[in-house]
Parts: sequence; C-alpha cells; structure tokens
Amino acid sequence: MMLLMMPMIMHSRRRLLAGLCGACGIIAAGLLAGCERFRHETYTCPYNAVGLHELIINDDKAGADLTVIEIEDEYSIPIGSITEDQMIASNEEMVLMLNRKTGRLNVTIGNRSVFMTCEKTIFTM
Repeated sequence: MMLLMMPMIMHSRRRLLAGLCGACGIIAAGLLAGCERFRHETYTCPYNAVGLHELIINDDKAGADLTVIEIEDEYSIPIGSITEDQMIASNEEMVLMLNRKTGRLNVTIGNRSVFMTCEKTIFTM
C-alpha cells in the first residue's frame, strides 16, 4: 500500500516546490523592479538669451549638484530644494526654478528673468 502512495506523495511535493519557486520568483522580480541604481534626469533647453543648453540632475537630493551646460561652459550649482514636482538651485549669479513635471524653467539673473520649456529625458538603470 505504501509503495502505491509513494508516486502520489512525490508528485505533491514537486507541485509544492514548483509553486514555492514560482512565488519566490515573482517576489524577487517585484523587489528588483523597485531598485534604481542610477538615475540621470536631463532637461534640454531651446536656444535662449542666457545661453543655457542643458540641466542634468544625477542626485535628486537637496545639497547635491545640478550640472549646468551652456553653449561654451559647464559648471555645477547646488540644489537648494527639490521635490517630485520642482527644483530650485542657485548660486551668486542666478536662480533656477524648474518644474520637473512639465520642464518649464525660470532663470533669474539679477533683475532679468527668462522663461522657457525644456525637453525632459530620464535614463534609469
């Protein structure tokens, strides 16, 4: 009698093991989908009076550096505040206020402000 039940028990164990492996695979895939090792957010701006070409956010935390690329220069500006919706960065010469959802950028230099809409590109890995 025991020999007759052996194949049935083995089949049940295989099904249980296959189910557990499948569940572990689904959980692992879900956890890895939320992992972001690298995020590169770029805003490419149209030709403008201040010569601003691109803004690059590599680290979306206050205090991190925003890379500013102009036609003939490249430099960093510290990010003062940043949320999912907006970013404000400034140095002695200018204040940049960026709407991260729409790409709308306000650049203030002295008492002159320039508004433009930049094209947003996100690269994640």
